[in-house]
Amino acid sequence: MRRFFKIVIMVIVCVLISATLFVLIFNRGMNQIKKIEIKDIDLSQIKDGEYLGQYASGRWQYMVRVIVSGGEIKNIEILNKKSGFIDMNAYKQLNDEVISRVLKNQSLRIDAVTGATVSTKALLKALENALTKQ
Repeated sequence: MRRFFKIVIMVIVCVLISATLFVLIFNRGMNQIKKIEIKDIDLSQIKDGEYLGQYASGRWQYMVRVIVSGGEIKNIEILNKKSGFIDMNAYKQLNDEVISRVLKNQSLRIDAVTGATVSTKALLKALENALTKQ
């Protein structure tokens, strides 16, 4: 009976350690992204063309292509299909919403998607990096 309790306690300890490690790894980079500032871009100063940008922190990794024409953002495409161990298709709805807001407002200064502030900011930072890298 004593041996049974030892085994149960060891299993519980292993589960707790595993859960703690999972949370730490899964959320790595989150605080860094929460603190970043997204600068608004003066699109009238951006030459027509195609711009590539990326941003990576922890499990949030975006590589984007932005097409600018006539002082407007015409198209945004997310180029990476995987971000670490995350399938970007799982974030398709979120990404589409962020892209839609940027295209509608013609600005990177948009409200974050509810419940996805960190993912929104990571994508916006990749877009900013694309547009400021001329």
